[in-house]
Amino acid sequence: MRGNNSAPEPKGTETDQLQPEKKSSFLDFLQQAPISGFPVTVFGLLIMAAICIVFFVINPIIGLCILGGMVCSVATLQIFRDNNPAKTKMDPLFFADTDSISSQLPMPKNLPMPYAVLNLRGHILTQNEAFAAAFPTAEDAAGVIEPLLKGGIGEGKDTFLDYKGRTYEAHIVPCDFLDPSGAKGSVLTLALVDMTTAKKWKQEREDLETVVGMIFLDNYDDVQDSLENAQLPILTSLVEQKLNSFASEYDGLIRRLEKDRYLFLLPKGKLEELKEKKFEILSEIKEISVGDHIPMTMSIGLGIGHGSLDLSAKNSKAAIDLALGRGGDQALIKDGEKFLFYGGKSGEISRNARVRARVKADALLELLGDASDVLVMGHVNPDLDSLGSCIGLCAIAKTAGKPCRIVLDRPGQAIRRLFERMEEAGETDIFITPEDAVDAMTSQTLVMIADTHRPSIVASQDVLEHAKKLVLIDHHRRSTDFIEQAVLIYHEPYASSTAELVTEMIRHMSGRITLRPLEADALLAGITVDTKNFCVNTGAVTFESAAFLRRHGADSFRVRRLFQNDMEVYRAKAATIQGTEIYGGNMAISVCPTTSENSLLTAAQAADELMNVTGIKASFVCCQVDHVIHISARSFGDVNVQVIMESLGGGGHLTVSGAQLTNCTLEEAIEKIKHAIDAYREVETP
Repeated sequence: MRGNNSAPEPKGTETDQLQPEKKSSFLDFLQQAPISGFPVTVFGLLIMAAICIVFFVINPIIGLCILGGMVCSVATLQIFRDNNPAKTKMDPLFFADTDSISSQLPMPKNLPMPYAVLNLRGHILTQNEAFAAAFPTAEDAAGVIEPLLKGGIGEGKDTFLDYKGRTYEAHIVPCDFLDPSGAKGSVLTLALVDMTTAKKWKQEREDLETVVGMIFLDNYDDVQDSLENAQLPILTSLVEQKLNSFASEYDGLIRRLEKDRYLFLLPKGKLEELKEKKFEILSEIKEISVGDHIPMTMSIGLGIGHGSLDLSAKNSKAAIDLALGRGGDQALIKDGEKFLFYGGKSGEISRNARVRARVKADALLELLGDASDVLVMGHVNPDLDSLGSCIGLCAIAKTAGKPCRIVLDRPGQAIRRLFERMEEAGETDIFITPEDAVDAMTSQTLVMIADTHRPSIVASQDVLEHAKKLVLIDHHRRSTDFIEQAVLIYHEPYASSTAELVTEMIRHMSGRITLRPLEADALLAGITVDTKNFCVNTGAVTFESAAFLRRHGADSFRVRRLFQNDMEVYRAKAATIQGTEIYGGNMAISVCPTTSENSLLTAAQAADELMNVTGIKASFVCCQVDHVIHISARSFGDVNVQVIMESLGGGGHLTVSGAQLTNCTLEEAIEKIKHAIDAYREVETP
């Protein structure tokens, strides 16, 4: 047997060798050469001789011709077979007889691994005792051989397969065969190595790998302020009792680092069990009650390091930061570049909002003092919150004596009314195109980004790439892609809008900034649009910021005019609502007509209107603009539309979110939304 590759054999065992190839004599060839499927025998030679004698008697010349023809035919057959190996391999008449192969292949007596020789169809020609013991029936053998043949045969290709609770590493190699007669054929050698125990040991080692976790009590200070001094130790004791019981259940270890931070270690093997229970500890902590106080929430960040404790700790830190950036009350697992999210059903938690606003305002003024000029930009397709925040930041920069301009390519429909007011007031020189902004930038230019933290959707990625100093201000729940290089980050998911954050910073600048009515109107419009007229995601700070803007010249009637729509928008909105499909009993899905430039705004407004329908828990409205499908998603908090949109590459808030899809039709986009809803329900359903 001459194989291209062969399975390794342990030393000290008998090998299965065929007789070496040798040249056959002409007589041997006559006796064994296949003719029409039958070997030539002595009986056949006698028949041929009789035929020749008969023709010699009839006519000697004819007899000589027949004898010569027979000899030439047999010789030609031999030459053809020796010089046409492709024909030998293709024509089954030239394959060695399988019975001959089986009888001439002695199996190794002491080979511990299952070993067999197969024909090209996978039928066993011969096998050793280990193979027969492991696969006693033809059905058992076929259960192993058939998957290997379907998977393809390669040069030295090794394959792992599971069969009846055992794992095998299979080495299957094609070999050429030459029997003593000179007949050729092909067979397959199969060697199986039982890897069941090794796989078990490997899994046990992986299960014992340490996963590092960080636990943070989101609103510990607020809960502490709402309790009497005598009640706080009781609450702390109950929380630690829950956490210690939680760690013990999963064979973990937990240690308190600060008043609201804990270190949590657990074996990786327990992580799947923790996932199946969907981190029920998050709900248990919120159920703790000591008197009358706001519910306590908790965030968990777990990191997997694949054998590296340092990497596990770094992943844990990244996971807890992302969990807090998304509003808290959730658990995140970071495994390499992949994040797994659990929880996050409650609203964002406000933590010392006034203190943070004052600290960020002071830091921003210091950065402005070192800057030569300022560029401000929001996200693509800006809304009133994005533009209003940029106008507020420009007011801060101008008060600091720094020239400031807003990066804007062209005004969209959502900001058209505000842009027209700025034109009437002669304020449009404040805008600069992305191309001109890049040309005007220097090493001392300070770039401020408002209302987004994702580098993929900023107004100009070129400006972002050329910026030496960045300031980031945003209120959206944090996504996995984040502008990390900012020197100052004011990211608060608790806030109703970015305009609210900018207003809070202005409030804490000790009266050094005087807002003009147009600037105050722009900031109030940003708060109004993101709170849906102060109905969604509002807190005490939201109303205080609105009151502050009202005192500085904002007018609610002027702001309301910024939201006026023409008749075309109303008709498109009505058509969108009329074509709504109710999916799953409480999910509204619709498509906005794309006959006008107002389709993006119309889709967002239609999604808001659909939430006024009784029984609707979430709405999804699609519209197509320039071969891109835009999705606007809304809810009242019972459904986390942010998680659903994140699965489609988008993001946003618990109640307001969106996504953009490319290379698909509206019909395909609707199907993707339905699949995302189904996947969300599978995870969130207890």
